[in-house]
Amino acid sequence: MPYGYNGKIIEIDLSNRSNKVREIDESLYRKFFAGSGLASWLLYNESDINIDPLSPDNPMVFMTGLLTGTPVPTACKASVCSKSPLTGIWGESTVGGFFGYKLKKTGFDGIIVRGKSDKPVYIWLNEGILELRDASSVWGRDCYETTEMLKNETSQKAEVACIGQAGENLVKIAGIMIGGNETRAAGRVGLGAVMGSKNLKAIVVDGNAPINVFDLDSMRKLTKEITPLIKQNTKGLTDFGTAGSMQAVEVNGDLPIKNWREGSFEEGAMKTSGQMIAKTMLVSHYACYGCPIRCGKMVEIKTGPYKGTKAHGPEYETCAGFGALILNEDVYKIAEANDLCNRFGLDTISTSGVIAFAYEAYEKGIITDKDTGGIKLNWGDGEAACGLIPMIANRQGIGNILAEGSRNAAKILGRNSIEFTVEVKGLEMAYHDPRAFTSMAGNYATANRGACHLEALSYFAENGAYSPMIAGFDKPFETHGFVNKGEMAAVM
Repeated sequence: MPYGYNGKIIEIDLSNRSNKVREIDESLYRKFFAGSGLASWLLYNESDINIDPLSPDNPMVFMTGLLTGTPVPTACKASVCSKSPLTGIWGESTVGGFFGYKLKKTGFDGIIVRGKSDKPVYIWLNEGILELRDASSVWGRDCYETTEMLKNETSQKAEVACIGQAGENLVKIAGIMIGGNETRAAGRVGLGAVMGSKNLKAIVVDGNAPINVFDLDSMRKLTKEITPLIKQNTKGLTDFGTAGSMQAVEVNGDLPIKNWREGSFEEGAMKTSGQMIAKTMLVSHYACYGCPIRCGKMVEIKTGPYKGTKAHGPEYETCAGFGALILNEDVYKIAEANDLCNRFGLDTISTSGVIAFAYEAYEKGIITDKDTGGIKLNWGDGEAACGLIPMIANRQGIGNILAEGSRNAAKILGRNSIEFTVEVKGLEMAYHDPRAFTSMAGNYATANRGACHLEALSYFAENGAYSPMIAGFDKPFETHGFVNKGEMAAVM
């Protein structure tokens, strides 16, 4: 009996509507630990490295981890991997919520999707049986509508991973959204466009297969012992979510401001923080599977076309990108922008990054009112950012260029606009400034998928959240210095 994994994945070819079950040898789990490790092995060995990311022949892999579905806190993740249409290299995005748990409960550790359907479809994987169903009724609909409609068609207990209009329109910063308005996103590197290129609107999963643990009693005992400590040390996340760190990040110099040009946003950071969200629009808290932290926030949207609705509250990265990065101090507009991105299926980091790029291009006269359809991209105007989001998702006007991502947009616009793009390997940088924690420079420069703040997570060590000794790094360092920082990034 396998422990921590099912030992098999299911592979579907959308072109000929066939599927097959594949057994995975235990040695691969021991070497790669499932998740993105196993996915990378499969993609490396079974696809052409030179393939067009939007070609039907580009496979994509949805994979769970060894601890997914167990009682271990925060082990609720799933990985989505493919060749990225945004960067043209290795693409990996991780998502929480309940999708990974439900996928593993189907009896499979993952799904490989190949080919392209001749019409919109969705995958319904239930109790180990895979069906390919017509998705014409949800094609063109947003992620909230799609989730609700497909759960009505399948099961209210099922979990849905879907794309919105951005993925359908092959927007290269499109993500894959989980959980409807309680959104969790496999947002980075444009994998929503890969789904769209295959005419695959969604994957819906449910099941009751056992998830075997070698010594479940000991795991439960250890989890019970450590959970109070987790709750104690993450109270800020429980109360305010990741956006609760906005003010501390600004004080540390870690917050990017005005497209990474400025260094102070003290009052703005307070106005756009998780604490302000809690005061002004918080409705409730929610958690991913098996997690005691409950960092997810449900808020009431106060502005825009969906005013009065309840939706996922903005995280730190979103508050930074639609706040400080464009000098916007209106937290309601940040929540609106977040909601629009979640509905259309857009990565909030890359979307806010390319919008900040557009603001600077507008300031320099490279983009004009004629390009934007009359929207004035003035620093501090959150309404303008919200106006650009539907244009990007639907590839309208200047949105058609911004939909290509910052690096590609700069190549199209020219006039030295490449000088104020902020990306690595084509991926917009996450909002942790390497001028504050200098090991992040090495982290961003060498991360496999591009500018990823999670590859080494070294800014956590530099800001004192934990010791880099955890990773075996024991050399002296100074936060703003450069000595030993390259090695710190490499080791971590």
